[in-house]
Amino acid sequence: MGERLKKISLLLVLGLLGLGISIVAYIIHLRLSANPGYTSFCTINSRVDCDLVMSSRYARLAGLPIPLWAVGYYSALIAVAVGIAVVSSARRREKLATLAVLLVTWGLLFSTYMAVIAFGVLHAVCLLCTGLYLVNIASFPAAWRLRSQMRFGGRQVLAQRARQERVVLIGGALAAVAVLGIGSWEAFGRGTQASDAAAIERQNPQFFRWYMSQPVVPVPRDGGHARGDTDAPVRIVEYSDFECGHCAKFHRSLAAVLRRSGRDIQVVFHHFPLDSACNPKMTVPLHREACSAAVGAECAAEQGEFWAYHDMLFENQQHLGRQSLVAYASKLGLDIARFTACLDDAEVLARVQADIKKATALGVDSTPTIFINGRMLKGSLEPDALNDAVTLAHATLAPP
Repeated sequence: MGERLKKISLLLVLGLLGLGISIVAYIIHLRLSANPGYTSFCTINSRVDCDLVMSSRYARLAGLPIPLWAVGYYSALIAVAVGIAVVSSARRREKLATLAVLLVTWGLLFSTYMAVIAFGVLHAVCLLCTGLYLVNIASFPAAWRLRSQMRFGGRQVLAQRARQERVVLIGGALAAVAVLGIGSWEAFGRGTQASDAAAIERQNPQFFRWYMSQPVVPVPRDGGHARGDTDAPVRIVEYSDFECGHCAKFHRSLAAVLRRSGRDIQVVFHHFPLDSACNPKMTVPLHREACSAAVGAECAAEQGEFWAYHDMLFENQQHLGRQSLVAYASKLGLDIARFTACLDDAEVLARVQADIKKATALGVDSTPTIFINGRMLKGSLEPDALNDAVTLAHATLAPP
């Protein structure tokens, strides 16, 4: 049995590694479901974003989270590997080894499909998912080698089995190509968002009714920080807080949508820090560093780096103290003496408070609050939903 344990050791280690990663991914999925503002440790920036992948519509299969399916898959693979080590019958060991090959083949094909979805549809890298892709890639040769070691019989029988294995390899390669084709179609064909309002109403009637029921208000065009074509058919005005978890989630969704259709969108950013230190709407200091972060962004804007600084703040929400604000400015190559003096400038704080006053007049009382061609939406939207909202805005209303 000791010799058999050595033979299954690599496959067993890979199975245990995959199981551990899957459990972590499942915990993150549960937390994201319970709290949309939650940000996991493996969400680093707008491109390396586990949360975006795990909260997307592709994160479930037959109503169950993909990580939960993965837990079951790796548990089965571990059970098969252990079975090879403990059963006494050579024939049963060979059958179990064949089952292991079938399992890892399925895992490899499914990983190929999910990788195409993540990279081609969501345009994001999930570190945990990528870890599972690597585990599945390594598991295939490990299982194939194990099956070869479990074969028994005469020369003629072994030769026949070798021919059968070549057929399996060729079939597996063709299946991988087929899955890649299906994934590519999902990425660039069926998986793309609905292209008009009628399609959205048909495919996602609940979202369509919700979106159309939200109020449309005249949004002033002055002030704020804008990017994108001023003549773009869709104008997104955002009131946000750099310390707000839901705002960071919306930031990632917006980044994903801009990668898809940025030419059609102008984005305008306004401040609404949820902190009584600068926001009279707040009676308590909820986000204690939000006001100073907003001032820091305005100071970066004075040196022409608002958007880069804006991205840096959202990507480092846990570190928004004064020292960190100065460090981010240094990373962007700003004039630190000028930036530091700006942080204490009452006129800069007044600009933030002017945004708050405008927000209050528009009825903003939480973050993020966004206006898409004047339609007021409160809270973060996943990339798919935001893309649908942009499509509906494009189809139903010109920018006010």
